[in-house]
Amino acid sequence: MKPLNQPERRTRLWQFSLLYLLALLIPLGASYYLFSNNSIAAENERLKKELDRTHLEQARLITQFDTLTNHLKRIDAIDQRMRVEDNDLVVGKLATSNQDNLNAIAVNLSQLRNDSAQMQIPAHRLLARNILRDFDLFRSNRSTIDVLRTELAKRGDAAKGSERMAMELAQAKQQIIMLQASLSRPMPMPSGGGGGAPPPPTTPSSSARLQIALLRDQVAFEEADCLRQRGLDHKARSRERKQLLEQSRTAFIQILQDPATEDLKASIEKTLEPINLELGHPARFFGLF
Repeated sequence: MKPLNQPERRTRLWQFSLLYLLALLIPLGASYYLFSNNSIAAENERLKKELDRTHLEQARLITQFDTLTNHLKRIDAIDQRMRVEDNDLVVGKLATSNQDNLNAIAVNLSQLRNDSAQMQIPAHRLLARNILRDFDLFRSNRSTIDVLRTELAKRGDAAKGSERMAMELAQAKQQIIMLQASLSRPMPMPSGGGGGAPPPPTTPSSSARLQIALLRDQVAFEEADCLRQRGLDHKARSRERKQLLEQSRTAFIQILQDPATEDLKASIEKTLEPINLELGHPARFFGLF
């Protein structure tokens, strides 16, 4: 038994099927258009490459920063040892190790400068430039510290030399006093009978006079050399340096007027050569220089 509205039902079924297909085709077409677009895939590939490049540059920067930090730690440890070390040989080895670390830092900074020029991430380039600027400032300050440390060591050696020369001067003066006292001491009277006349006063022997003259010249030489050392401690071309060198030169020339030995004369002439060169005096002075 067939229904009476079978044609209407068939028409409604076809209409529903058509609407359903249209409703299904619209999202399917949109999805196909969106997901089949090559620009999205290219953007994803670009983002992936940029992420990989970021990770690579970060890893390289971290490695270089760790290397620089290790060198700084070694330099700091060596500086602390140098402040308490008294052995000159050990201090020299520590200074060599410090210089090796500074050279390694210079090599790493050069590599970082080359790598920063090839970096694609602006933040990484900025970070590398900041690190390079800070380390350039560190190296400049380090050079200043090394110069001051060298100057301090020179002044310390000069002070030790002045103390040594002062001790030698004191010993030489004491020897002169003892020799003069021994030469001025009267000879003992010979024992025995008879009322003979007292012996004539004795005069110092030639060797004793030579020894006294040599000691006096040595004392004068040490005093003149002290003036020279004090002058060299001052800055170049300063008034105090020139005055002390002039005084030292005058004292040396006074000794040269009547030197005790030829060796002392040669030593004074050799010492006067750099003084005359710095003061601008001619090579001859009153027949001596």
